[in-house]
Amino acid sequence: MERGRSIHRRAADHMAEAWAETQWGSQALAGMYRWTRDAEWSERIAVLGQPFSGWDMGQLFALRCLAGLWMEGLLTISEVEVGAQPKQDSQRQANQQALLLLPEGISATVDPDQRGADDDGLVRWENPLSGHFNDPSDNESQPDTIAPGWSPLEVGNTDASSTCFHLARSGALARWPYGDTMLTIMQTRPRTLIQGWRMGDPAYDEVMDDLVEFSNWIATGRMFGPKIMRGMMEGEIYFPSPKA
Repeated sequence: MERGRSIHRRAADHMAEAWAETQWGSQALAGMYRWTRDAEWSERIAVLGQPFSGWDMGQLFALRCLAGLWMEGLLTISEVEVGAQPKQDSQRQANQQALLLLPEGISATVDPDQRGADDDGLVRWENPLSGHFNDPSDNESQPDTIAPGWSPLEVGNTDASSTCFHLARSGALARWPYGDTMLTIMQTRPRTLIQGWRMGDPAYDEVMDDLVEFSNWIATGRMFGPKIMRGMMEGEIYFPSPKA
């Protein structure tokens, strides 16, 4: 999992550096930093990310993208009671046992090894899930449903850039943060939203366009590897010479 994480962290760092060079971007990053320091929002923020290395600029960029999805009414959130908080990552069997108590029709599988995987497991639900989204016209929560389906699972510490990555690739993510007894399933509206943006569907939106660029950098890194990705970010597009 570390290789995948290093790619999305590097992509987020790259985007944050570009933001920091503009007045709008630097203000957005500063606003997100203040948000992470507000204890009233700590549980909500933990669902979006509990970064492994803290809230550096790259993770603040990712958090602003996620907040933008929510504020613009492009994210549906559904909460399911687990009845227990997740244990440390090494106690994967205990976490699996706790998730066996999810309501009927919802199942979660924790990857027992999680070696090199992009996530901690998988969640499936057989029936529509009741949820809510933010109506940007009045910033009031409105009811919504998530159709039967599946999502990657992230337990405990998770980079906000990883959450962005999953929403970009899969359109959905199930989060079980440390200190929380709820499993939160989030899905973009529609599920193919970010992939559609990558194909140029919507009108220009500063935050969302940067989320697409972030997603494109991840695709580049997964295709060519972190070394070439880094070279492209630095303006040196190169490919390794073949070995003799």
